[in-house]
Amino acid sequence: MTNDNTGQIEFWNSDHGLAWARYADAVDTMFSDITDAVLDAAEVGVGDRVLDLGCGNGGTTLAAAARVTAIGTVTAIDVSGPMIDRARERADAADLVNVTFILGDAADYPFAGGSFDKLISRLGVMFFDDPADAFARLGPGLDTGGRVALGVWRGPRENPWAMEPVAAARPFLDMPPRPGPEDPGPFSFADPDRVRRVLADSGWRNIDLAPLDFHIPLGHTMEDALAFVMEMGPLSAPLGKVTGGNRTRAIDAITKVLEENTGDDGIVRLSGACWIVTARAG
Repeated sequence: MTNDNTGQIEFWNSDHGLAWARYADAVDTMFSDITDAVLDAAEVGVGDRVLDLGCGNGGTTLAAAARVTAIGTVTAIDVSGPMIDRARERADAADLVNVTFILGDAADYPFAGGSFDKLISRLGVMFFDDPADAFARLGPGLDTGGRVALGVWRGPRENPWAMEPVAAARPFLDMPPRPGPEDPGPFSFADPDRVRRVLADSGWRNIDLAPLDFHIPLGHTMEDALAFVMEMGPLSAPLGKVTGGNRTRAIDAITKVLEENTGDDGIVRLSGACWIVTARAG
């Protein structure tokens, strides 16, 4: 089987991708704990050649570039044109000369053999149509023994940041069917047995999963948090289709959840749970 990521490519080049690009700085703040955990687990250091898979707006790319310094390199790939454009803008603003961005699908991109020492990804690998095939293709791009570190979501019930607003608004919206546990989507790597099987079957070794539990700040204000939920999360499409009283009731229900999770500093925080997956190239 080969990857057919057409649906994901269309999705991340739609208004959804534009919204994620618009809120690049907020996204990096939200997921900074994952960025740090992934870079630490990959042992990214001076002089490394790093591949950042599903780089999005380049938050992990910029952080990796700082660690490898000018004598190392970071190659970053994503299917989203809006986010790659935003990532390039951010790298240019930081005067980085050791970063290369690729608009493409990592599942079938022809990376040269032995090009990288480290492969990293913050929330970018759960959307492959056939992840075992994708990781089999990616393996030869790393030197033998090259290290991979991936941040992936654990199960929906362990991630109130995503699910509590959905549960509150669901009665007032026409929600799409939930993807199956192994269908491409944010929680497709939640099952550790599946993750181990995918990586082992595609030639990776020394596979390990470590839990990461943290609190996610949904922006700096209530307005930021509501904008994120309405424009970027799983509620963005259903909210875009509903009007009238049901839209008002859905937004009120979401706002109540956010208010219940607002700290004394005015920042909305909800808990999140990831796996930090590590392995080595065969």
